[in-house]
Amino acid sequence: MKNMHPPAPDSFASDGVVTAGRFNGAIADVSTAQWDGSRGLFSPRRTQRKAWIYGGVMDARFIVGFAIADAGLLGTAFVYVYDRFKQTFIEHKATRPLVFDRHFQPSPQSHWLLKHGRNQWSIQPLQHTSGWAFSFKNASLDLAFELMDDAASISALNNAPSKGDSRPFHYTHKLVGAPANLRCTLNGETHEITNAQGVFDFTLGYPPRTTLWQWACWVGKLDDGRTFACNLVAQTMNGLENTAWLRLNDGSAHVIPMAQAVFHYNRANTLQTWAIHTTDGQLRVQFTPEGQRSESIHIGAMYSHFTQPFGTFYGTWIDEQGNAHALTGVGVVEQHRALW
Repeated sequence: MKNMHPPAPDSFASDGVVTAGRFNGAIADVSTAQWDGSRGLFSPRRTQRKAWIYGGVMDARFIVGFAIADAGLLGTAFVYVYDRFKQTFIEHKATRPLVFDRHFQPSPQSHWLLKHGRNQWSIQPLQHTSGWAFSFKNASLDLAFELMDDAASISALNNAPSKGDSRPFHYTHKLVGAPANLRCTLNGETHEITNAQGVFDFTLGYPPRTTLWQWACWVGKLDDGRTFACNLVAQTMNGLENTAWLRLNDGSAHVIPMAQAVFHYNRANTLQTWAIHTTDGQLRVQFTPEGQRSESIHIGAMYSHFTQPFGTFYGTWIDEQGNAHALTGVGVVEQHRALW
């Protein structure tokens, strides 16, 4: 594997200072104990710290999104499955107060579990290999997928996530284009896919009180047959997580830093075409939605407005030698505005 990022530090503040950066692999010690205060209802652990794991599977037949979040005072979860052949969409979601214990320490190694009535979301590390197992089950949907950790993940740490307050940092750990296996039963029909690709996103930190972002994430191919996956974000993290994954037929992966991203789209109608490019001109893509999942949560002085269209990408990537490659892909974009 070729990775152009420096190695990740051992912890968020290994020398007593949080240093921003983009890294190869994950930060091992993600404890937030020194910033969480008493962990009571009015402590930073409850009012400022946010954490989530998002997993997605992108395939010729299905697009799956799955997340569990600890938003301090609230716990949330969702799962959706879009059948691209039949153009059918199913989703389940839940929001519950104080569902995660005040001592819960989010990490990729934690067992994340949220129950709501007959619905149960679960994310936990795989036992037989490196990666994660996602599962959801109720009367209408039985879904499970595995994302394999192929040692090509990146992490990003921003030590200035907000202006005018004391929130210390925000962190994300991502792996895009990971090998994935999917099994789901819906509408009485069972599907098993063993050669899909997916995305893993673990995020933890103290984001700005008012947060806005646009995000794009896809898996796909270049015109020469190489696998090309990408993660781009704007309006948050200072572009530190922007990365492309170029996987070769021999199993090796090149992990390539990408520049700041710019998103052009209709905020009032996110089902229209999106245009996205990096500021250095290395990447230009268009995204065509096939559908979307959206949710608005408004409780007291907190709100979260979230829209995640899913569909297809096409565009051009210019490699390190200046050669232009046409690309195609399947994935998601997102706009999110939160006051938390």
